[in-house]
Amino acid sequence: MYFFNKYKIQILLWVFIIAYSVYFSWFSVLRYKTLYASYYDLGIMHQTVFNTYQSLKTGDWSKFLELTNPTGAEQIKRMAIHNDPLLALLAPLYFIYPGLDTLLVVQSIVLALGALAIFKIANFIFQKNRYAQFLSLIFALSYLLYPPLQLANIFEFHAVTLATTLLLFMFYFWLVKKYWFSFIFFGLSLLAKEQVVLTTMMFGLYGLWVSFRHSGERSDSRIDSGPHYAQRATRGRQARMTSKEKIFLSGVIFISIFWFIFSVFYIIPIFRGGNHFAATRYSDFGESPIRIIIGLMTNPYSISKYIFRDYTLNYLKTLLGPVGFLSLLSPIQLLIALPEFAINLLSKNPNMRNVIYHYTAVITPFVFISAIYGTKKVISYLLMVIGKKNNENKIILFMSIYVLFFAVGNAYLNGPLPYAKKQNIHPIKWPQPQAKDAAFWGKTLRDENLRISATGQLSPFFTSRRYFYTFSARYRLADYVVLRPSEIYNYPEKKELIPVYEKLITDKNFQLIYKKENFEVYKKL
Repeated sequence: MYFFNKYKIQILLWVFIIAYSVYFSWFSVLRYKTLYASYYDLGIMHQTVFNTYQSLKTGDWSKFLELTNPTGAEQIKRMAIHNDPLLALLAPLYFIYPGLDTLLVVQSIVLALGALAIFKIANFIFQKNRYAQFLSLIFALSYLLYPPLQLANIFEFHAVTLATTLLLFMFYFWLVKKYWFSFIFFGLSLLAKEQVVLTTMMFGLYGLWVSFRHSGERSDSRIDSGPHYAQRATRGRQARMTSKEKIFLSGVIFISIFWFIFSVFYIIPIFRGGNHFAATRYSDFGESPIRIIIGLMTNPYSISKYIFRDYTLNYLKTLLGPVGFLSLLSPIQLLIALPEFAINLLSKNPNMRNVIYHYTAVITPFVFISAIYGTKKVISYLLMVIGKKNNENKIILFMSIYVLFFAVGNAYLNGPLPYAKKQNIHPIKWPQPQAKDAAFWGKTLRDENLRISATGQLSPFFTSRRYFYTFSARYRLADYVVLRPSEIYNYPEKKELIPVYEKLITDKNFQLIYKKENFEVYKKL
């Protein structure tokens, strides 16, 4: 490790970050341009941000966080689905380029910068010595190779995916006692999605627990005399939680609880006109959010039925395996994400336990933070057993190889990169033949005042407008209908959509103006 001095390590770190940003920006944009992305959720997110951008541009605030109801015909606010106003903060970037490419590039860059936070957290925990910087670099690289992170990056765009990096920086700035910076990242995190605040609440409780524990360990109230009493007393006072930290952590807990209650019981019901749509995923525990919470607290047997199933072990293996299961050696940091684990494991929606989606975004930071603390415990134990003299370098090298082995191995077995076993290279090798037609008609119908209806994988090309209808019986509201018959016949909802498509073909109010193999455009007369 002689060759890896401080500056070379930092250069390598930025090489890794830039390489990740470039590849995943390019790949995610290519994915949508070759018709592998979809209305759920790239089209939905883009329409919301685009309309918010239009509201900033024109002063028409009725468009702010507005989209067409994905399952209806009316215009709704994004808060009727999720309370993730972080989307509004992305809208000014559309003044640079008002296309969904912007969202995909921003998502890749923000996730890549999470490696910087990982490096800084690890470097702080490992005491910032020369060899520890090398191990910190390995953890940053393992983060960038983490299959759930890469898969969430690839799967469309979601505001909550950005929470991975935001939560990491929140934790780092708390570690180094820069509470204002930590509070800023906390505030951005809670804007990413309504349930993120359950995890930030746990972070606040964790911070209080750590501070009180360290204060108790370092101040020895039982010894009130002796030559070292003054030194112990001084250390005790220094270790006690400062008023600034107490205010910060208490504020995080209070604001988290308030924002969760305000979002789930007021904001979403007001804009939706009813309970949160996801409440049905937990109907075994109750019919409304408050009944679900009560049911979870009073019915542990139902919880155990969901948790102690085969998929739970596989789910945890996929999450923890890439860090060599080191997180299990320091579970207290992993438990910060306990609410998110519960949300995913107790849901009736199996997609929430599939790591190819964005549902791991809030868990990922604490998988790595706990793994770093777990590694510190292993190093401390080995130093105690083997002896520190001339062995610290070897131990850190051993742990670096261990972490890198599991990171690279899992990236190969479960990751989407080229040459991985489950490589995701369809956009590169097999672009959909209708991609050029989609791009052409996307430009031809770019007038944002036109109302368009399109099938799922064509939708991202046509959501830069106020009114957009995913193909269904609501096609009658559109000025143009753009579709691929193959999507209709392969949709899970094909029983409902095939009769709609057959009706469109014979609908005298619409004329077929363009037809090519598996690509059709209809215009309202």
